[in-house]
Amino acid sequence: MSSEKIKGTGRLVPTRPTGVEYKVEFKMRITIGERQHGRTAAPATSNQWTECSVRSPHAHRIPDGEYFLHPDEGKVTQMKSVAGKWQFLAVA
Repeated sequence: MSSEKIKGTGRLVPTRPTGVEYKVEFKMRITIGERQHGRTAAPATSNQWTECSVRSPHAHRIPDGEYFLHPDEGKVTQMKSVAGKWQFLAVA
């Protein structure tokens, strides 16, 4: 297995419709599983919350809760903050 660091900017939007969004900078480490030659991948059955870093470039406080991260480049990721600690949902 190998890992890849992803960092960038984007919008953080609460999972419940509130009309609020936060401009953020983020850093994530994604683990990439290696496939064996000639074998098909097993279906993704497990999801795992993995630590990451999210912050406002203007030092605004972002309340704890569940969010969707819409990066400027890339795909939407589900995130949550509990006691100020950020995690993203990594699909295995």
